[in-house]
Amino acid sequence: MWYDQAMIYLRGEPMTTSFTVKNLLDMPLFRGVEVLAGAQGLSNEIFYVDCMETPDLTGWLRPNELILTTGYSFRFEPSMLCRLLDEMHRVGGSAVGIKTKRYLQEVHPEAIELSNRYGIPLFDIPLDVPFMDMTRSIMDQILQRQAYLLKEVHEVNQQFTGMVLNRKFSELVILIGKLLRCEVAILNREGEVESCTADYNAASGVENRPVFTGNRIFGTLSLTRKLEDGDHFEKMCLDHAVMALAIEFTIRQAQQLHRSREQELFAAELLSGGVSRQEDLLRYRAKHLGIPYGGFVYVMALRASCPADTDSETVKTLHSRLAEEVNRDSGGQRRLAVEINDRLLLICAADRPETGKQLETARKYKAELEARASRIVGTDAAAMIVRCGIGAVRGQYADLHASCLEARQALAFGEQAADQPEVLHFHDRLVEHLLMDVAGHPLLEQLHGELIQPLLDYDGEAGTELLPTLEAYLKSGSTKQVAEELFIHRNSVLYRLERIRELLRTDIHDPDIRFRLDLAIRYGQSRKIKRVCPQL
Repeated sequence: MWYDQAMIYLRGEPMTTSFTVKNLLDMPLFRGVEVLAGAQGLSNEIFYVDCMETPDLTGWLRPNELILTTGYSFRFEPSMLCRLLDEMHRVGGSAVGIKTKRYLQEVHPEAIELSNRYGIPLFDIPLDVPFMDMTRSIMDQILQRQAYLLKEVHEVNQQFTGMVLNRKFSELVILIGKLLRCEVAILNREGEVESCTADYNAASGVENRPVFTGNRIFGTLSLTRKLEDGDHFEKMCLDHAVMALAIEFTIRQAQQLHRSREQELFAAELLSGGVSRQEDLLRYRAKHLGIPYGGFVYVMALRASCPADTDSETVKTLHSRLAEEVNRDSGGQRRLAVEINDRLLLICAADRPETGKQLETARKYKAELEARASRIVGTDAAAMIVRCGIGAVRGQYADLHASCLEARQALAFGEQAADQPEVLHFHDRLVEHLLMDVAGHPLLEQLHGELIQPLLDYDGEAGTELLPTLEAYLKSGSTKQVAEELFIHRNSVLYRLERIRELLRTDIHDPDIRFRLDLAIRYGQSRKIKRVCPQL
C-alpha cells in the first residue's frame, strides 16, 4: 500500500492528506458558499476549527485555524473584523467564515482589502447551516486525513526499520530518495559519502539533516531539494528516515565497539604471550579482527609526558583517547593501538626486518601522536613529549610478546636516562637488556660496588658530577668532546677524571678497566630500571 502511494507521489500525483480551504468549500455542506475575498488563500491548510463570538482576539488564535462567526461581536464595530484578520495574519490563520445575513448584512470594505492582501479567505456561510454541523463535518475530514497520513507513514517507518534490521542499507537510501522525490546521500562524520542514489552530486545538496545517536552526530542525510513546508507526508517521511538512520548508526557503533573489544582482548593475549602456539590459528583470528600483518610484526611502546600543570585525570585517560583515535583513523597504516598499564602499545606490520625502517616509522608515529595528544590535552604541541621504545621484528604472532617486552624495556631505558633519545630501539641497548636478566648476580653486584658506588656516594655528599663525567668519557674517549657535552672547561674534565682515578684507585685509561667501568655503569642502569619496573 505505502509503496504504491510512494509511486503515485513519484509520478506527480499529490497525496490528499492535507485539508485546505478549497477542500472545505467542496464539501456538500458548503457548496454554493460565496468567497467574499482572499481567494488566493484557498490552498491554506486547516488544522483546527473554532467559533468566535467574543471581542477579545489576542492570545487564543492558533496557526492554520478556521474561524466561524455570526459577526455578533463586531455588529456595531465592523472594523473589529479587520483586527481579527490582522491577528490571524500574525499567527498564520487559515480562513474566516461569517454568517453575514445574521447581523452584518455586508462586510466592511477595509476587511475585504485586508483579506485580499493577507491571502486569508473570507466566505459567507448560509444562515440555515448550524455551526454544530459545520464543526463536526470539518473535524471528521481533518481527523480522517490525519489518520490516513499516520497510517501511511507508519507503514513507511516499518519498512525503513525492516531494511535497517535486515542490513539493507543501500536499498534504504534508494527508497528514501524515491519517497522524497530527490537524490539523497548518507554522509559520515567526516562528510564522506557512505551511500547515495545514482545521480547524487555533492555540489547539489541543498538540505542536510544531522543524524544523532545520543547527543553525538554520527552522520548526515543530504537532499538535493528543499522540502515544501506544507507537505506533511514528506516531512514525516524525512523524520522517520533520520530515525531509521540513527538506528543504523547505533547498530554500527555497537558492532564497532564489539569488534574493538575483541581486538583489544586478542591483542592483550598476543602481547602477554597467553595465546596458543598454533600460528595458523593465530593468523586466522588476526585476519578476522583486522590485526596488522605484513610478513613481520613488532611492537612499539609509547608514553606521553604531559605538562606539569595537567590534572591527573586527563593524564590517566590520554593514552586511551590516543588509542581510540589511532584505531579509528589509522591513515592507511598497518597498526593497532591498545592501552595497557599506562602505556600505548602499537602492533605494527613490516614487510622487511629493517631496524632503520622501524626507527623511521616510529619517528613519524611519534610526531603524529604528539600532535594528537596536544589537541586532546589542550596544550602547545611543543610541551608534549612522546617517548618510544621499539621491539625487534618477529615472523610469527606467537612470538609477538617477546617484541612487546623488548619495546617496554627500551622505553624504560629511554625514560630513566636523561641523555637517551626519545625514540630508542631494543638493539641499541642489547647489553643493558642482557644485564636486566641477571640483575642481582653476585659478581656484577661486586663490580658495581667497587667501581660505581664510590662515585655515587661522593657525588651525593659533595654535590659533584663525577659519574656523569665518567659516562661521557667512556662513550667518546675525548676530554674535549666531554667538555662540550657537559658545558664545562676542558681543565674541569681533566680534574674530575683525576679525582675519579684517586677514588677508585685504578687506571681509568686502561682498556680492561674501561670495559669493566662501562659494564658496571650499564649494570647500574639496568638494576635501577628493574627496581622501578619490576614487571620487566
